[in-house]
Amino acid sequence: MKTQNLFFAVTAFLLVFVAAQVTAQEHEHKPYTGSKAFERMKKLVGVWEGTMDMGDKGVMKSTLSYKLTAADSAIVETVFEGMPHEMMSIYHDDSRRQLTMTHYCAEHNQPKLMLTGMDDNKLAMDLSKDSDIDVTGEGHIHSLAIRFDGEDKMTQQWVSFENGKKGQTVEIDFKRVR
Repeated sequence: MKTQNLFFAVTAFLLVFVAAQVTAQEHEHKPYTGSKAFERMKKLVGVWEGTMDMGDKGVMKSTLSYKLTAADSAIVETVFEGMPHEMMSIYHDDSRRQLTMTHYCAEHNQPKLMLTGMDDNKLAMDLSKDSDIDVTGEGHIHSLAIRFDGEDKMTQQWVSFENGKKGQTVEIDFKRVR
């Protein structure tokens, strides 16, 4: 009796496994090709190390990672991973195929940025008009510029706003480590 139960259990497992494989193959996604800006951002996938000049506080080191998710239609950027001030940004094309980014900030808000300009070496984003941010009273990231210095080097410039006015500008030089 135990041998028969074991046989049925193994057979049931194999049937479920085969059915799952067939279902997965039936639901394979076509490769996603996004806007020119999104496709440029996809080239950043990997791990990066950076340094930023903090003035009289010295130089701060930072690790940044990019990975694709959602059948390669979104890019997850994570900075200060594992630290109390870890932050994440999600890049994707909106319905108009324009690059959009939501920044999940250590300031406890989520500014939405939209592509405002791009050339071969630089990508610029500014706060979107439909972002859920009180610009006059809430400290937030207001813009991001990424300068591409080859395949393995880039510089990010983040600009914050406080009380409706430009606040701090942080520039970080990154090199790809893998």
